[in-house]
Amino acid sequence: MYKTLLSRPPFLFFWLSQIVSTLGVHLYHMGAIVVVFQQSGSSLQATGVLVARTLPRILLGPLAGALVDRYPRRQVLATIELGRAGLALLSLLLAATGDSTVWTVYALVAGLAVTEAFAQPAQLSLLPALADPPELVHANSLFNSTTYGAMALSYALGGILILALGMTHIVLVALALFVLASALLTPIRSESTSPTPLRGGLPLPHAISQGLAYLHRHDLARSLTVMEFLEQWPHGLWTSTLMLAFTTQALQASELYWGYQNALYFVGNLFGAGLAVAFAARMHRRPGWTIIVNAGLMCLLTISYALAPDPWLAMAVSLAFGPPMALRDVAQDALLQSTVEPNMLGRVYATRQTLAMAAHMASGLGLAYLADLLPVRQVYLFGGILYGMTALYAITRPALRRAQLQPIPPAAA
Repeated sequence: MYKTLLSRPPFLFFWLSQIVSTLGVHLYHMGAIVVVFQQSGSSLQATGVLVARTLPRILLGPLAGALVDRYPRRQVLATIELGRAGLALLSLLLAATGDSTVWTVYALVAGLAVTEAFAQPAQLSLLPALADPPELVHANSLFNSTTYGAMALSYALGGILILALGMTHIVLVALALFVLASALLTPIRSESTSPTPLRGGLPLPHAISQGLAYLHRHDLARSLTVMEFLEQWPHGLWTSTLMLAFTTQALQASELYWGYQNALYFVGNLFGAGLAVAFAARMHRRPGWTIIVNAGLMCLLTISYALAPDPWLAMAVSLAFGPPMALRDVAQDALLQSTVEPNMLGRVYATRQTLAMAAHMASGLGLAYLADLLPVRQVYLFGGILYGMTALYAITRPALRRAQLQPIPPAAA
């Protein structure tokens, strides 16, 4: 089925563009975190990067969803990439004039977060317009696996670039990647990116309220949204800032091992996305149970990470953490894309993103504050308990337990 998907130029160019864009975004963010952490020496201050990356996505989320459902999604994504290129260029100019400070880093990361507020709903809403319903597990698996691979490469490459060359070279690479990502979207015809005429619809406030009402009525989408909100509280453990603190304080290792842990986590995600394809037929029958079981695995793995005595075991757990996260993501996205009306999908994803980002920011700040007061291992043990509570919520939701996807045709299975 991968061959079928990639033989379609719109899907192929979309896929390539997101790989390139992901590399640029994560290279830039990794460099920003290291710069702030090195200058401040504080987990809490370095978490300011998380705030700058998250707050605009919370504030703009509802508006982003309404606009994504109103305009051709290819045009939205191409504009986003050009905006990112402009921010990277501004960052280079500030560095060249000596005006780059911690606060300018925060401001530039916030600008990049504005683009992310629109990017994720647009990407996930565009995907089902480029793949048929029975192909959604494979399409999401391919999209997620290569995205995770790009993230792994960006962390592995970013660590080398930071130690050897510095932030300027990372920004130069990111600038080139953003320009290339925009160019790759150009061959996609606008008609193929919007299943229904979206331009000139309801006034934006009405469109936003319509999306919220739709989400309230849609039991499965509502359950997935609430679960994503709950999971973001322990997800705050996996911010790069806290992992950096855990690596340097609890494991007594260098920043290089921090980069390796991030890279291995995304390699695990890559493997998990492959598992989603291997067990595609089973996931179509029981996608909700895939989400429930993997929530429990996150609890056990987080506790194992908290108790890791050395960086090697921590890296092994980081690798093992990837597959359940990837399987959950593929199942969640396929369920939403196959059950939510296409002209509502951007608003559903944006609402979900807004709530998740709000929880993630609050959790990242709260857990970073605890890490400045308590041993960081205790903070990770607490997060493991939160994952367990999320798994309990998931198993109580009938919509999740009964959820099914459209069967894969025998020729494509």
